[in-house]
Amino acid sequence: MYSLGVPAYLYRRRVVTGMTDEDEPVQHCTLAEPANLRTALEQAVIEYLDVDENRTIVIYQQAILMIVATEGQATAAQAFDVEFWKGSPNDSTRTPDEFLTACIDELVAATETSRR
Repeated sequence: MYSLGVPAYLYRRRVVTGMTDEDEPVQHCTLAEPANLRTALEQAVIEYLDVDENRTIVIYQQAILMIVATEGQATAAQAFDVEFWKGSPNDSTRTPDEFLTACIDELVAATETSRR
């Protein structure tokens, strides 16, 4: 929903976005055809923040996730990873994998393609 290209230098302390810890859950998705992930997020009414041409921070049901285009860029991705960063403060019953699966399902449903 929100597409703010906010550079990290606007913060008092440096914000580093990169790979998650080895323990953090990640799910991979490959699409049949390239899709614009940011357009799909908008169509699914999922809030997001552009980081760069490959990475997008997502707030999905109050959980914080990172989507990383692994084949192509966020605007034309054939494959992507979704990393779990932080759970919802109001939903301690769902596992990180449940959040990741639900987010990917909604995201793919909002594209004009399918999973491969």
